[in-house]
Amino acid sequence: PVGFLQQCSSSTPSMSFYLAAAAAILAAASSTDAFAPATYSRASTALRSTDEFVVGILGDLHMDPRKMEDYGTGRSHFLPIFEEAKSKHGNVALVSLGDLGESKSVRPEETSELFAGTTECHTMAAEFLGSFGVPYDVVGGNHDLEGLDEFETDKENLDMYLKVHNKETPYFSRQVADKTLLVGMGSTLFRDAVYTSHEVTIDQEQIDW
Repeated sequence: PVGFLQQCSSSTPSMSFYLAAAAAILAAASSTDAFAPATYSRASTALRSTDEFVVGILGDLHMDPRKMEDYGTGRSHFLPIFEEAKSKHGNVALVSLGDLGESKSVRPEETSELFAGTTECHTMAAEFLGSFGVPYDVVGGNHDLEGLDEFETDKENLDMYLKVHNKETPYFSRQVADKTLLVGMGSTLFRDAVYTSHEVTIDQEQIDW
């Protein structure tokens, strides 16, 4: 998985802004036993009194159940950094920039159904993201609502996505340290996109928020 860690002090406003912008802007650009079930609540990060924090940012994962060993390897690079941060200051979080599943069939000998956007896809992704042992959030991309064979409408697809990832809304805010707020928004249309399904749509509700 493509990813990088951003570690800084909230005393540097430009870096705090960068984290928020990364979550909002970069998005515009089968169950497995490979990972332990999520053990960390999605409640707000239990903050300690410090301006230090670590946020892991994962780019488009396009997860494929046939390649879980690769995702396990990527995860292993993050865990020691998270554990050190948890012991040092405890202000740790994870953000996925969406497009969680492979946008093609992952069982071509059985079905032509796209994997991205399906219940199976998001269940597997939630298990993977939850296995990092820190709170996680997702900036939904266009492919996260691509469950065309399973869902008739974008709303049905979006409702499943929110439920599986324990999200109340496509947008989120999380305080990750003193004076530091992590903010993200996500795409809400695929089938009903005005021009092309490749576009990312931030709806009016999120803009008003």
